[in-house]
Amino acid sequence: MSERAELPAVPQLYYVPSQMLNAFAVGTRKHAAIAVTDGLVRQLDMRELVGVVAHEISHVRNNDLWVMGLADMFSRTTSILSLIGQFLLFLNLPLILLSQVTVNWFAIFLLIFAPNLSALAQLALARTREFDADLNAARLTGDPDGLASALVKIERAQGGWLERIFMPNRRVPRRCCAPTLRPRSGSGV
Repeated sequence: MSERAELPAVPQLYYVPSQMLNAFAVGTRKHAAIAVTDGLVRQLDMRELVGVVAHEISHVRNNDLWVMGLADMFSRTTSILSLIGQFLLFLNLPLILLSQVTVNWFAIFLLIFAPNLSALAQLALARTREFDADLNAARLTGDPDGLASALVKIERAQGGWLERIFMPNRRVPRRCCAPTLRPRSGSGV
């Protein structure tokens, strides 16, 4: 799959001893790692597992890790600058109230809501990157039904978004052991 994705190096494959159904990728195109949990390996068949790994390889191929890291940096910078601006506004509030200074309220509202707008933009970018990874995984494997079936199983195991909001403790799996990463032997992904 790495050759088909035209990656310069094969990502290392790691096994995470956790009952949660999860997989994730870290690193760069040249030095990437993909982690798969025990719960995912036990719940999915080989066809579905290949789809999930192809999804993670697509993240590596598209440099999504770098893009999302950059988006996170912008979001955090926006939050810090907004906090500094709000602090300076609070310090200058007596001067603004006592003198007849006109205030640009649009700039004040932008200062207050900029972190929320930045977070929404980051969420939209993350959603777009996930859809692109799904599409590329289907192209890599030639089997979109395998990934679709895996996503259905994962969604059922984790519950719907309303269930996660209103009943967050209902389907929390127990941890089987310490959350350590171990390289899997023969990690030719």
